This record gives sequence, structure tokens and C-alpha cells, in this order.
Amino acid sequence: MHGQLSEKADTYSFGIVVLEIISGQKSTDVKGDEESSEYLLQRSWKLYERGSHLELLEEGIDPDEYDAEEVKRIIEIALLCTQATAAARPTMSEVVVLLKSRNSVEHLRPTMPVFVGTNVMTREGNSTSSSNANASISIVSAR
Repeated sequence: MHGQLSEKADTYSFGIVVLEIISGQKSTDVKGDEESSEYLLQRSWKLYERGSHLELLEEGIDPDEYDAEEVKRIIEIALLCTQATAAARPTMSEVVVLLKSRNSVEHLRPTMPVFVGTNVMTREGNSTSSSNANASISIVSAR
């Protein structure tokens, strides 16, 4: 978001990919009507807050083919990976431990992730965005 990468950028990306797999939706796709459109991460967070994790699942998935509690746990791990600050995100080795163990997510509660471009669409359907990115120009001279 600010043009700076850290070792936890991979963790964030992993969380997004997990949400994409579970939902069958690209992270850049916008769902909803013109007045209340939202990206995958925004939708995932709202469903998590309401305790409606399973509404995120792709519609074609048969409820008899998965363990609901396991899916909720994986969604929570994905949201932990998308925390607003890199310091709040687990490392990838911690994510592996979370995925392998059954009850280790109970004591961890995700906080609201970073939403890039929260005002996705205006009423007219025009895209809006803002950026805090900085650019610099470097001039290299020969010796």
C-alpha cells in the first residue's frame, strides 16, 4: 500500500489467496450493487464480524463435503494474515502451525484488515481511488 515490502507481505498475500480459493472470487472483483459494492476482503471481514463466515463459500460447494468449523477456522487464519500492520500478522511458519493444529486460533482474534480503495464505486459506477505512493527519480551517471 505504501510501496514498502516486508517479510510479512507474503503472509498478507497468502491470506488473500486462501479467501479467493474459499469464495471462488478474485480479490479484485467487486460484488454487490452500485450503492454497496465491496471487494472480497471487505466482504470477508463483514461476514466474519457477523459470525456468518460460511456465507463466503462458493455457492456450488456441497455443505456435506466440508467441516463447517474447519472452514471457519481457515477463514479466521486468512483474516489474521491480512491484518492492517505487518507486525500484527503471523509469520508464514506460524501460519503453518495454525493450519496444522486444531484449537490454536481460539485465542487469536483478527482485527480489521487493510481495505485498499474502500470507496470502490460511486453511484454513477465510476471507479474512485487514492494513493499514498511516492515516486522518486534516480539519475545514474557513468564514471
